[in-house]
Amino acid sequence: MAIQNATEVVLSVTTAAGLDAIAHSTSCSLSVNMDLRDSTTKSSEGWAANLGGLKSWEMSGDGFVDISATDDADVEELFTTLIAGDAVNVSFGLDGMLYTGTALITSISIDAGVEENATYSISLTGTGELEQNA
Repeated sequence: MAIQNATEVVLSVTTAAGLDAIAHSTSCSLSVNMDLRDSTTKSSEGWAANLGGLKSWEMSGDGFVDISATDDADVEELFTTLIAGDAVNVSFGLDGMLYTGTALITSISIDAGVEENATYSISLTGTGELEQNA
């Protein structure tokens, strides 16, 4: 078994130039969820019973702010996309383990403490199916 080096796992977002990694990324994550539907009956003998329901997914990432970034999906371009309310194509992972879909940018936050690196966080919520590409 080969354990994956997390440095190689990338969150990419559609920009004017195409699908680009978020600029100066320091971390990223993918979360997939399934709602449950209660199917408990009197014959369940006091135990909850459930059935699968709607599935949803979210991606998020963190990076350093660079106001001169031009190669990757920088925070300014991502902010413009959020304000426009446009859906973006996204991918998470690397060759051999790649998840792709369409998402809306739901939040961007920028943090700039005294004598610290300025950082940003982005959250994206999927709209539609998340595809797993091997």
